[in-house]
Amino acid sequence: MFETDRLRLRAICKPDFEKVHALWNIQDVRKMLSVGYVVPSVGFKADQDPTTVPGHDYLLYAVIETKVEAEFVGVTMLFDTVQKTRDSKIGIALLPEFWGQGFGTETMRFVVDYAFRELALHRVTLSVNGNNTAAIKIYKKIGFVQEGVQRKANWINGKWQDIIWMAILDEEWEESNPE
Repeated sequence: MFETDRLRLRAICKPDFEKVHALWNIQDVRKMLSVGYVVPSVGFKADQDPTTVPGHDYLLYAVIETKVEAEFVGVTMLFDTVQKTRDSKIGIALLPEFWGQGFGTETMRFVVDYAFRELALHRVTLSVNGNNTAAIKIYKKIGFVQEGVQRKANWINGKWQDIIWMAILDEEWEESNPE
């Protein structure tokens, strides 16, 4: 279990499965996380461990909850790690009622720090829809750099959206986190 100022990041357990399933089925959340159609998820059942669904290999999959009330906030993960290059993708999904309160920034800072300090990763990579300006702002604040754009790669709300690829390298993180 890990703690930040306001949050606890802990291993997922069976009582969380239904909450995670419901999170993935919130339309505003799902359309920002997937290039797939925004339809009710059949990727896993409400009583199934989401980390066992084929398609991704998770290095870290943590439930995010508030420290004081233990409210479910969302999930974060490091996944699809390439061992040779020490590159892992990072993901985060929060319930909409927790958007705009700094929980995303707090979680991402912790996970990126953990990835470099404890897991000895060299790169942390992410993709984000070009219309998700709030997330892009958070990622840039943490130190992620845009590496590429997949033009008009995702259909959202009746429009094509770019997918922005971003990454942060261990030396960039180290420069901004001297000890």
